[in-house]
Parts: sequence; C-alpha cells; structure tokens
Amino acid sequence: MPTLLSPAQVLLAQAGDTVANPTLLELARSMRGRLDILCHPDSFAGPLADLHLIWAAVFVFLGGLCVLNGYAWHKTLVVLLAALGGVVAGLALGPTLGTHAAVTGGAAAALIAVLALPMMRYTAALLAGLAGAFLGANAWTAVTQDPSQHLFGAVVGLIVLGMLAFLAFRVAIMAFTSILGSVLLTAGVLAALLKADDLRGGLTEALTDSPRIVPIIVGVIAAIGFVLQQTGGFKGLSEAADKADPTKAKSAKSQPAAQGG
Repeated sequence: MPTLLSPAQVLLAQAGDTVANPTLLELARSMRGRLDILCHPDSFAGPLADLHLIWAAVFVFLGGLCVLNGYAWHKTLVVLLAALGGVVAGLALGPTLGTHAAVTGGAAAALIAVLALPMMRYTAALLAGLAGAFLGANAWTAVTQDPSQHLFGAVVGLIVLGMLAFLAFRVAIMAFTSILGSVLLTAGVLAALLKADDLRGGLTEALTDSPRIVPIIVGVIAAIGFVLQQTGGFKGLSEAADKADPTKAKSAKSQPAAQGG
C-alpha cells in the first residue's frame, strides 16, 4: 500500500530537491575545471538551462546587490557569498558522507557563513583573489584567444586582487563585488531566458557563434558597478555629473554673489 505524504513532507522534499539541484554542482564543477568558462558558452549553456528557477532568482538578487551596493553592504554580501560557496561544497560532500545533499549543503552554508563573520578581512581577501583569478583567466582567453594558457591570467588576477584586499580594502571590495556580481547577474538572467523553449535554441546558437558576447557583457556590468560604487550610487553619479557641468558650476557660483548683492 503506497504511503501518503503530508503537505509539509511534500514541501520539505521539494525544498530539498531545489537546494540539492545537481545542476548547481555541475555548474560549479565546470567553473572549477575551466576558469575561462565565460569564453566557452558550450560549457555553461547546458547547466544554466537546467538550473532551477529559484537558483536563477538567487543569482539575480545577489548579483544586483553586489553590483549596485557592493561596498555599502559588503559585510552582508561577503557572508552571503561565503554561504553560497558553502552550499556548493556541501552538495559535493553529500554523497561522500552518505547524507542527503540538501542537509550537507545547508549545514556547510551555515558553518561557513558563521566563520566568515569574525574573519571578514581574510574572507574578503579570499573572495577578491578568486574573483581576480576568474577575471584574469577569462580576460586572457578573450584577448589572446589562447585558452591553453588562461591559467597565466588567472595567477596574475589572483595575486593582484588578493594583495589589493590588504593594501586598499575599499577598492578591492568594490572590484570583487562588481566582478562576482556581474557574473551572478548575467548567469541568473541567462538561466531564466534559457528556460523559455522559444528562446533556448536561438540564444544558445548566438552564444556559441559569438563566444565573446558573455565576457563583454560581464565586463561592462562590472565596470558600471565599480563606477556606481565609487561615486556613491546613482545619486552620487548625478552629483558628480552636476559638478562636471560647466553651466551648472557657473550658476552655482553666481547664486551666492547675487544673494550678497
């Protein structure tokens, strides 16, 4: 006689399947095996298309926060990004430990998030180094078109951003949140678009025919994010534009003179 599950058990099982989505682990393994994965759409188009829509929404949410408010909310974002890494590590350890992947993923996320708080500077340095390695590898392949040597670019990026976290913490935070945020945001949007059957074929073909599209999009978003964080967001960007406008600068100077007269 089949066993009837309660609604709570059904919801718990669905939540576990969402967290333990094997596609997330497959995507992480693809990135680990090929750091210049952005230049190889055939390596990530399939996993992104199969990624659960909830994870796509998480990527878009985290990516948007990183790009727009990376430095302002850097403590929260560092913890969240560390927890995301813990989920991936837990999913990989689940089969080895003989436990459900959702359990190990959640436990690892909680553990790493708690450890990241007292070691904020070192966690930020680690994330900055990883972001630099990822950026360097993809930039190397995109510019030189020699994927066999992309690790040289990865090493340079790792050293530069990793050291920058100890020498210029604010700049390093803005750099790595812009880079990781642009990657997460782009991956989340692509995953959502690839869910549509009408768009999947054409989008996959476009990405394969022009492998530099994704690195360019990620680079542009990262650059925009860095500028926004450096100037203090859209409000700060508008104020900087007003200061650079000679007509507004003249009117600002003439107002005190008129009031004094």
